[in-house]
Amino acid sequence: MKKILFALCLLTIAFGAKAAEIKFLENPTWTSVLEKAKKENKIIFLDAYATWCGPCKQMDAETYTNQAVADFYNANFINVKYDMEKGEGAMLADRYYVSAYPNLVFINPDGVMLHKAVGFVAANEFLTLAKTAKNPETQYYTLKKSVAKLTNAQFLKFAKQAVELQDEDFGYISKDFIAAKPDILGDADLIDLLMNYAFVLPKEKDLAYFKNNKSKVLRVGKYTDDDFEERLVSLAIQFALSEEVQVTDEIDFEAIKSILDKYVPERSFFVFNYFKTQYFLENKEIEPALAAFSEIIDNPTKVGYQHVCNAMMGFGPTLFEEGKLDSYLEKFNAIPVPAKEADLAYLKDFVKAIIYIKTKQTDKFKETANAMLASANTPEDIKKDLRQALQNMGN
Repeated sequence: MKKILFALCLLTIAFGAKAAEIKFLENPTWTSVLEKAKKENKIIFLDAYATWCGPCKQMDAETYTNQAVADFYNANFINVKYDMEKGEGAMLADRYYVSAYPNLVFINPDGVMLHKAVGFVAANEFLTLAKTAKNPETQYYTLKKSVAKLTNAQFLKFAKQAVELQDEDFGYISKDFIAAKPDILGDADLIDLLMNYAFVLPKEKDLAYFKNNKSKVLRVGKYTDDDFEERLVSLAIQFALSEEVQVTDEIDFEAIKSILDKYVPERSFFVFNYFKTQYFLENKEIEPALAAFSEIIDNPTKVGYQHVCNAMMGFGPTLFEEGKLDSYLEKFNAIPVPAKEADLAYLKDFVKAIIYIKTKQTDKFKETANAMLASANTPEDIKKDLRQALQNMGN
């Protein structure tokens, strides 16, 4: 009898217990969702997904079935899922700026977006996201309405979120915020903002001030000389492309070159021609793109060995598509390795290996990779990656 009762208890547990999961409304209309949110005075959590999205399925399987996640979301939100490619999904995608999946959107009962995240989020981070979305002091879109009132520290946190969310408005927002500061390097938070998140400085005088005050940036203790120089290049090219410099509909290349020559003279030749190559390729203008790229390959002493390698690696696949790769590789191979960078001689073969693997030239990749593995000049970490790539190819 005891055995029978014990078995019955197990059956009760087995059939009575429900797996943890977020309870999403079934096939709701958006109007009914808003009505329910108003009636219960709750924020709406919208999982904006697509049926083909792998990370969306991972959210379903791993995050939404976490007990703590299910408990918190079921208690605090009206939870809904919409396929962005069906029914009302297209309308919601347009209204809430959904362009990548999963888009995890938090919306108030009036339909106003408060906060969001993009991409797969693990359970612990998803709980943190929920608490951030509930708090008016941390909701991204609530803060966005009053950015001018934020402290420097608060704006820095906002900037990090803006970049993660790829908010297209942030360039203008950060520019206005910086323009209101009497000293754009006035404290550590502003320095972090300029070094990591600001897209463009408001005026040329600000770019000049940044360039002439490297010591203020280095004094924070987070950044190196190289960090500063790289950021100066980025800020210079962005300012050269800003409305302050580009005053006509046609891009003014001479104005760009003038800014680069003035603020990053040592890097100007490379950055200018690299930008021109990118610009013309994006606009499907192959001949001027190749002409700009030829300036880089034909003038290695002006560019620098490592920059030539990076440029060849970046544009190699496009050269392959245009049937120009072999002729440019011939030029690339002929470039002498500077004596002071002799330990980086392996980069030439490494660049070719990367191009071959990107262009699916498997035999050439294997030949190059095996030669690098046999060379004493190839660093061990590079050899490790090459072995893994060869293994993945079944070699």
